[in-house]
Amino acid sequence: MVSFLLIISFLLHIVSLFAIFKLLQKNQGNGQEQNDPREWMELFDTYLKEIKEENARLERKISGRSKEEITVNPSFSSSSAKTEPDQTGGYSPPPIEEKDEVEASLQSRILQLHHKGYSETDIARFLNCGKTEAALVIKLHA
Repeated sequence: MVSFLLIISFLLHIVSLFAIFKLLQKNQGNGQEQNDPREWMELFDTYLKEIKEENARLERKISGRSKEEITVNPSFSSSSAKTEPDQTGGYSPPPIEEKDEVEASLQSRILQLHHKGYSETDIARFLNCGKTEAALVIKLHA
């Protein structure tokens, strides 16, 4: 009976060592793939091509707009850009409009939505940006 248990124990040890060896080989193979700079360069090339295509599409869309659709800020006119002389004979600069609002960058808004659990497609649709741009920002900051 003892010899039977020793044989089973010996076989289980061989099987477990074989499994550990295979997992070690698989893990080392994955590590080499992650550190391959050629793969990273190919990934960035594909992202850049997609971004260029989106930019070209945006340029075509913008150039298709008529001049009437483009609005100019009505509060700014050429007369308001001129400076008037003050009492001392010097010139005073035009008044500066102060805004209390601070707008978050596109990258920070993408990351905020990603941390809330939104997918890349939903983020791109919500922020009116490219899906590849959102994916690239997420991957670079992950």
